[in-house]
Amino acid sequence: MAWGIGGAQLDPQIEEGEPLSFSAWVEVDLSALEHNLRLLQSRSQAPILPILKGDAYGHGAPVVASFLHSRGCSAVGVSTVEEALDILSWTKVGIMLLTPPLPSQFPAVVRHGLTPAVTCPEQVPSLNHLARLKQKTIPVQIKVDTGLGRLGVAPQGFKDLAEQIRKASHLHLGGVFTHFAAAACDRRFTRQQLACLLSLTEQLDHGSDGKDVAWHAANSAAFLTMPESHLDLVRLGTLLYGQSPLPLSQEWTLRETWRCRARIIDTRWLPAGHSVGYARAHRTCRATRIGVIPIGYAQGLELEPQAAPWRQIKQAAFRALFAKEPVHHGRLALPILGRISMGLSCLDLTGSDLQIGDTVSVQMRRTAVSRQVPRLYFLRGRLQCIFWNSRVLDPRGRCISLEGLFSAGSPRRYGFRPAAHSRSDR
Repeated sequence: MAWGIGGAQLDPQIEEGEPLSFSAWVEVDLSALEHNLRLLQSRSQAPILPILKGDAYGHGAPVVASFLHSRGCSAVGVSTVEEALDILSWTKVGIMLLTPPLPSQFPAVVRHGLTPAVTCPEQVPSLNHLARLKQKTIPVQIKVDTGLGRLGVAPQGFKDLAEQIRKASHLHLGGVFTHFAAAACDRRFTRQQLACLLSLTEQLDHGSDGKDVAWHAANSAAFLTMPESHLDLVRLGTLLYGQSPLPLSQEWTLRETWRCRARIIDTRWLPAGHSVGYARAHRTCRATRIGVIPIGYAQGLELEPQAAPWRQIKQAAFRALFAKEPVHHGRLALPILGRISMGLSCLDLTGSDLQIGDTVSVQMRRTAVSRQVPRLYFLRGRLQCIFWNSRVLDPRGRCISLEGLFSAGSPRRYGFRPAAHSRSDR
C-alpha cells in the first residue's frame, strides 16, 4: 500500500481511463500543509508569510501558492523575480521579494506589483521613476544587515535610506526586516541581531508614513526559540513543510508534506566479484540481486550543499560509522550499490522479493529535486492535480487551470490506486 492520509492510498494510478504512469514522482500532501499552517498560526499572534523560495522547498511553488491563497494567505515570500514571475504565471497572489532585484528587473517589479527588498539608496530613484511612469505606488521593504553579512543596508545607513524612500513620490515603505544568522544554535547573537533591528524603530518617522510599517525578523528557528522575535510578521518555510531545524516536543504535531517515490525498472542477479556502476566502484562479495531505479544525481539524489572542509570530514566519518540508506521499501532499507549515475541508481534487493514496477521511497534534499520529476498533489487522500513539464494536469492527464481548483474547501484566514502488477511501500 502506498503512503497515505488516514489510510488512503496515494499512488499515481488513476481509477478511470488510461492511467498516467510515472517511473518517479513526488507526492505533496496538501492536507498536511494546511494542518501545519493552522498549527503554526495557533502558536503566534503575528500573521504568517509563507516562504516559497526554492520552488516552495521542492513542493512546486505555483500549485502551493494557489493552494495557500485559497486558504487565506494573501501574500507569499520568494527570493528572486524569476521565482515570483513563475508563480504569477499561474495564480495571482501578493509576492514579497526577500532579495533585491537587479536594476534590469525593476520594470518587471513595477509591472507585476511585486514588493521588492531595498538595500541601498541607489535603487530608490530608478524604482520611483518607473513607478511614476506606470502611475503606480509601489510598496518596498528595507532589508537591514544586523549580522548575517550577506544582504541589507548597514544599520548606520538605515535612516538615510528610509528618508529617501519617504520622499519618493511613488514608493511606500511597507516593512523593515532582517535575517538571522544562527537562530538555531546561537541565541545570544540572535538576540543581538533583534535588538539591533528594533533600535532602528526610533529612527523612523512615527508620523502617518511610519504607522503601517511591518517589522519582521523571525524565521522557522527563531519562531521556535524566540517568541519575542515574532513582531508584526513571521516568515516560515521549513516548519510549514513539516520539518524543524530543532528537536520538538510531542505537542508539535507537524505533518510531513513531501515524499519522493520511484519504481523499480529492472532487476537481475550478479555473481560474486561482479562490478556495479561507473568506475567499478562496487564489487559484489556474494551473489547479489540488484534493482535499478530511474533516480540519480540529475534528479537530486545525494546532492547536498558544499560544507566547510572540517564539516565534510565530520560528515564522512558519521556516514561511515552510522550509514543511513536513502532508499526504503516500508521499513526495509535498500542499500545503493556503486556510484549514483546521472539518472539511475542500483539497489541491493537480495533480501527482498521486490519486482519490476514495485515502488520504493527515496529520501532526498527536497530543494534539490529536479522539476522534471512530476509533483502529484493530494488533498484529503485524493489526487487533485499534477504539475509536470510546466503544465498543470488533472488526474486523467488533461491540462487544467489552477483557478478555483482549491476553492471548494472552507478556507481559514491566516496573514491512485496501485497497478495490479506492482506493490507500493507502506
